[in-house]
Amino acid sequence: MVLKKSNNSGRGSRRPHFSHLQLTPNCTPEGVLHFSFKKLLVAYLEKCLAESRQLELEWTCADCKSVMSGNLLQHIATVKEEYDLLVCRPDIALLGREGNVLVVIEVVVTHPPEEKVLHHYKESDVVVLQINLASDGDLNEVEAKIKKPDKVAYCMKKGCPNYGASTIERLIQISGSRCARCMAPIEKYSIVVRTMFGEQSSLNFSETEIAQLKAWSGSVTVKHESGSNEMYPIFTCENCKRLFYQYGRRSPRL
Repeated sequence: MVLKKSNNSGRGSRRPHFSHLQLTPNCTPEGVLHFSFKKLLVAYLEKCLAESRQLELEWTCADCKSVMSGNLLQHIATVKEEYDLLVCRPDIALLGREGNVLVVIEVVVTHPPEEKVLHHYKESDVVVLQINLASDGDLNEVEAKIKKPDKVAYCMKKGCPNYGASTIERLIQISGSRCARCMAPIEKYSIVVRTMFGEQSSLNFSETEIAQLKAWSGSVTVKHESGSNEMYPIFTCENCKRLFYQYGRRSPRL
């Protein structure tokens, strides 16, 4: 081994370290970066679990380009490194309370996961997070890298190819309100979306959900968004007959 130490300091500079005089197949610069980041990430995830901390992710769906967010550790009880799934050994596996693998994290320096491995994850309903590394500087950005992973094979928007159908439950929620004009009591409806990453609300009703609403209330009409297939209910106050738009345009459209 030889000690390597530069005279530079600050962001972007490499810390003092030992290097092999001659590289071997079992010890390469890629291997060191991959190994070190993985160890740091496992320690960080275990610390979050031990302290019962949420770990909020944000990612953009590769197919529908929708921005998603949620708590990575919502249903996670255990973190395993190089967990044996027989077909493959993911860098990091996140297991639920029943011991089943819910999420895997693949740390990529040069070689992404093979297609057959990704297919196995999909068939097994396992969510895949991919984190791409470029340099030793990423070792100082473990928290930032996991909070904004490069790829997440999971989407909460109905109709997207990445939609996590087997792990998403949609429920109609009813809440009481009053008409803004006459103050007569009215009911508001929304969709509660329970996902791998926690519970969120949605304004994008399916045809089945709209039909269910109409069965409950005859005063429901449907608003279709121009340029999309999204739709949501509009209610008429039975007292003053005013059309009532429940939702603002900034609400999520899952």
